[in-house]
Amino acid sequence: MIDNLGLVILPFVALIFLLGGALLLRGATSRIGGLCVVAGAALFLAAELYGVFTLRPYLGRFFDPQWPTQVATVEIGATLGLLLCAVGLVVHAFKNPR
Repeated sequence: MIDNLGLVILPFVALIFLLGGALLLRGATSRIGGLCVVAGAALFLAAELYGVFTLRPYLGRFFDPQWPTQVATVEIGATLGLLLCAVGLVVHAFKNPR
């Protein structure tokens, strides 16, 4: 149950990051941080959508020998996307002090 909830919620989290990055691009004097957030959110969203549509561990897909490798690939992509979002937020904070 919790795994299915994670499969559904995480793409929405990625969309929120994407929206936040778009808002940073609109209002910032320096757009580098916003671009990093948008790129990270896009990577995070792509990894999570791959996980939802391809892996589907508890939604009727049979387990095969490649499944652990595919899960690791999704996790690596999502983690790198979130790391890029964090870097973008730090860059934005340092470029736009108020």
